[in-house]
Amino acid sequence: MTGIVSYGGWLPFLRLKVEDIERVWVNIPLSKIKGGFKLSERAVLQPNEDTNTMAVAAGKRALRMAGAEWGDNLDAVFLGTCTNPYDTRASVTVLQEALGFRKNVISADIQFGGKSGTTCMQLCYALIESGLAKQAMAVGSDTINRHTAPGYQHEYAASAGAVAVILGKENVIAEIKGTSSFSSELSDFFRLEGERYIVDNSFNGQPYPEFEIGMMAHVEGAAKHLLEKQGMKAVDFDYAVFQQPYGSIPYILGERLGFTNEQIAPGVIADKIGDCGSASAMLGLANVLDNAKPKEKIFMVSYGFGAGADAFILETTPEITAKKPAKAVTELLDNKKYVDYANAIRNEYKFMQEMSPYYM
Repeated sequence: MTGIVSYGGWLPFLRLKVEDIERVWVNIPLSKIKGGFKLSERAVLQPNEDTNTMAVAAGKRALRMAGAEWGDNLDAVFLGTCTNPYDTRASVTVLQEALGFRKNVISADIQFGGKSGTTCMQLCYALIESGLAKQAMAVGSDTINRHTAPGYQHEYAASAGAVAVILGKENVIAEIKGTSSFSSELSDFFRLEGERYIVDNSFNGQPYPEFEIGMMAHVEGAAKHLLEKQGMKAVDFDYAVFQQPYGSIPYILGERLGFTNEQIAPGVIADKIGDCGSASAMLGLANVLDNAKPKEKIFMVSYGFGAGADAFILETTPEITAKKPAKAVTELLDNKKYVDYANAIRNEYKFMQEMSPYYM
């Protein structure tokens, strides 16, 4: 079997409550933010924290769970992100150096929407199934908060996080039983070359027509294709995990596909941390794996703006009882310190100039 051998996550330590954002902008009622969108707080980056530092931290935890200190036994590594700190060079080489990968590994950045991390999983899966790799690491890492304009609606959700997943054929804790994708050209969210902030082309993020032709249509397309291919239905699964820019979105997506709230709730983390981009669905999956028992089936679908959706079917194995991550998702969520809005936008360089934290 080919599947997940180990995994690790990372969330920034600093957090900002949605009340502090609303107090500054007074642009959306708190009842809608908390009740409708199901958001409570988001992560705040420290001045030198970015997509790469989070990817390295998550990768270290995945290696530790696998019983390794360095990645020198892995044959491939892919970093998925839509917020690469570099415009013209790869970030995956930073990751592979920091984690001690060999020089002659297959490595690449996968840079587009919020499904970049799960696309990395598909690439690792394909390499292992083909025999070109024995073990491979897929990482999803994003800093949506640094690339969301102040005062914009998505600022309430725009967060950051990373997940690293090691795939292989030995000591598998969750076998990948199947995967499928669905994509089309659609500019619902995008960021042009040289532009700092992500542009929303979807009617201010309401449950709008764009949701139907964007996230819903693509998630549904990938999900239904995979279910039909595997001859399975929603009732066959113990858990269902979805892309989650808001805490309410997984329930909307899941209900349309026939899943119950009981199947969906264990994989929802956006209500506690917001939109983590390429790490979003993978963090939900990690939270499910933290608590799953052997022989449980998991359905997961990611979505990336302008990129489509990836669907997976996984089944846990007896190995899952013997392995636990270096830091479970709930611990990462609970390990936090609140800052005010002024410090949040200062840390994330929302001012015109970049202010050094040591500037006197």
